[in-house]
Parts: sequence; structure tokens; C-alpha cells
Amino acid sequence: MELTPVLIVATIFYFIYALAARIATRKERQNFFDIMATMDPTTLLAYKEINPQWEVMVKKNPYSALRTACLLLGLGIGLVVVWVGLSFFYPGTLREIMYDGVNGFLILGSPLLFAGLGLLVAYLIERKKS
Repeated sequence: MELTPVLIVATIFYFIYALAARIATRKERQNFFDIMATMDPTTLLAYKEINPQWEVMVKKNPYSALRTACLLLGLGIGLVVVWVGLSFFYPGTLREIMYDGVNGFLILGSPLLFAGLGLLVAYLIERKKS
């Protein structure tokens, strides 16, 4: 039995579910912010006394854009390394290159390796700034 159609259908339904979950989470978060905007300051101070960390939990992480940027930069560098490596250093046609086992590993491994290095750089930058 061929598993490709099953995997395609499962992937499509997973992404539809993930999109719906993100939309629902965003609506809940927006409702929470709307409720907080209409609260009087004394109630907000009471919440702060009960849980001193509530401001930290509500605020967005300022380094999320840095993480995303370093991740995408690493993926881009990995793809460029794969392209340069396959274009200049490997003789043969593209079909032969794609079906070679080592090159298939490099095609998948290089972007992931450089994406991991990008996240490591983001972590080091976050640690240095805080």
C-alpha cells in the first residue's frame, strides 16, 4: 500500500487544524487584552499583589523576532551552501545528484545544521543582552 496519499491528507488536515488553533488562541488573547484595558487600576494592582509575575507572563517575549530572524538566516545560509556545493563541486546532472545517498543527506542536513547554528547565535545574543 502506498502511504504517500495518506501522508498528504494527514499533513493538509494537520495544517488546517494548526491554523484554526492559532486563530482561536489569538482571539482568546485579544479578549484578555480587551478585558485588561477596561479594568480599573485598583483591580490591576490587586492582581499584581496576588501574582507579582503577571506582568511578565502577559508581555510578549522581545526576543522572538530575533529567534525567527536567526532561524531563517541560518536556513538561507544552509540552502546557499547546498546550492553552491551542488552547482560547483559535483559533476553530473541534477537527477544523479539528487539520487546519490550522501548528497541527499547533505541537501537535508545543511539547512537544518545552519538553522540550529542560527538559533544558537540567537541564544548567545539574548544571553549577552540580559
